[in-house]
Amino acid sequence: MTNDNSSNLSRTIVKAMGVFGSIQIFNILCAIVRTKLIALWIGPTGMGLFAIFNSAIEMVGNITNLGVRTSSIRSISLETNNPSKLSRVCTALRRWSAVLGLVGVAVLVFGAPLFSQWTFGNDSYTHAYIFLAIALLANTLTNGEHAIMQGTAMLKKLAKSSLYGAFLGLILSIPLFYYLGEQSIIPSILCYSLSILFFSYMMRNKDVGMQGEKLSLKDTLNIGKDFLKLGFYITLTDVVTQSTNYIFITYLNNVADTATVGYYQAGYTLIAKYTGLILSALCVEYFPRLSKVAHSNIKLNLFVSQELNIALMVLTPVIVAFILFRRLIISILYTDDFFVIETFISVGIIGMIFRAVSWCMAYVILAKGKGKLFFITETIDIFIFLALYISAYHLWGMDGFGYAFFAWYFCYTLIVVYVYFGIFKLRLAKSCYQWIVWALVTSISAFLFMQNGSYVGAAIILVITSVVSSHRFIKMMRRHK
Repeated sequence: MTNDNSSNLSRTIVKAMGVFGSIQIFNILCAIVRTKLIALWIGPTGMGLFAIFNSAIEMVGNITNLGVRTSSIRSISLETNNPSKLSRVCTALRRWSAVLGLVGVAVLVFGAPLFSQWTFGNDSYTHAYIFLAIALLANTLTNGEHAIMQGTAMLKKLAKSSLYGAFLGLILSIPLFYYLGEQSIIPSILCYSLSILFFSYMMRNKDVGMQGEKLSLKDTLNIGKDFLKLGFYITLTDVVTQSTNYIFITYLNNVADTATVGYYQAGYTLIAKYTGLILSALCVEYFPRLSKVAHSNIKLNLFVSQELNIALMVLTPVIVAFILFRRLIISILYTDDFFVIETFISVGIIGMIFRAVSWCMAYVILAKGKGKLFFITETIDIFIFLALYISAYHLWGMDGFGYAFFAWYFCYTLIVVYVYFGIFKLRLAKSCYQWIVWALVTSISAFLFMQNGSYVGAAIILVITSVVSSHRFIKMMRRHK
C-alpha cells in the first residue's frame, strides 16, 4: 500500500466521520437531555421501563425486518455506478420495508399480552405494547430510507434526518415527561420514532432516479432475493442477539428489580452507545466502501487497517477522558443515585478498545456476503455475553457488568481474529498493533490512577494521549497533501 493511497483513504475516512459525526453531536445532546430528564423526573424505574420497551421494539423489529437494513446497503453500494439497476433496487427496498413493517405490527399487536405477561408477570402493560407497534412500523420505514441514503453516500441527508427527528422528538417529549411521569414513556418513544420518519421522508433520496420506478411484483421479489439471502442470516443473528438481551433484562428485572435494569441500561448506554457513536460515524461510509472492494484482499487490508488506526486514534483519548471525568459525567447525564455504576462504566469503557478492533474486522464478513459465517460468529458471541453477564452479576453485583463487558468484547475479538486471519487470510498493518497496545496501556493506567485516587496521574495520561493522537492525526492529514 502506497503512502499516497493511504493518505487519500485517511482523508476520505476523516471527511466522512466529520460530516456525519459533527451533525451527530447535536443528536447526542438530544439523547443526553432526554435521558437526564427521565432520570430526574421519573427515576431509575423510568429508565428501566424505557429499556424494556425499546428492547421489545428492537427484538420484534429485528426478527420481522429480515436483515434488510444492513444487507440492502451492500446491494445498493454495488449498483451505484448503474443508475437503472440502482433505481430498481431502491424501489424494491421501499416496498419490502412497507410490507415487513406491517408484519412487525401484527406480531407486536397480537403478541402484546404475552410480552406483558413474560416481562411484568401480568397483563397490565398489554396496551403499551400495542401502541409500540406504531413505533416499530415507523422505524422499519425509516430504516429503508436510511439504507438508501447510506448506500448512495448521501451522508448529510442521513445525518440531518436523524438530527432533526431527534430534536423534534425531544421537544415533544419534554412536557410529557414533566406532566405524565411514567405514563410518558410510551408517548415519548412514539414521538421520537415518528419524528425521525417524518424527516427521513422529507429528505428521502429523490435525485438518483429512484422516485418513480415501476416494478412488477415478480421483479420486486427477484430483486429482494439478493439482499434477503444475506439478510436471512442477519435476521437469525438479530433474533438470537435481541432475544438474549431481552431475556437478560427480564431475568435482571425478576432477580433484582426494575431500578437495577435502569442502572444497567444507564451504564451500558454510557459505554456502548455514547462512545459507540464514534464507530457509528465511521461505519456510515466504511461498510459501503468495504463492500465494493470485498473481492480484493489487498484493498481490504488497506481499508481495515486505516479504519482501525483512525478509530483508535480518536477513541483512546475519549476513553481516558471518560475515566477521569466519570463522576462528573454521571452527575450531568443522570443523578447522584446513579453513582453506583461508577466502577461498571470505568472498567467497561476499556472494553471499547476491543470493540473497535473486532468491529473493523467483523464488517469484512458482511462485505463478503458470508451470512452463515456471520451468524455462527455472532451466535457464539451472544451466548458468551449471557454467560459472562449473569456470572459477573452474581459474583460482583453492579460492578460485575463492567468486568463482563470487557471480557465479552475480548472474547469476541478472539473469534473475529480467527475468521479474519485464519479463514480470510487477511492481515493488519503493524501500526494497528502499536495503536492497540497504546490504547490498552494508557486506558488501564488511567483507570488504576483513578482507583487509587490520583486524579493528577489520570489527567497527565489524558494530556499525553490527546497530544499523541492530535500529532498523529495532523501528520496523517498533511502527508502528501
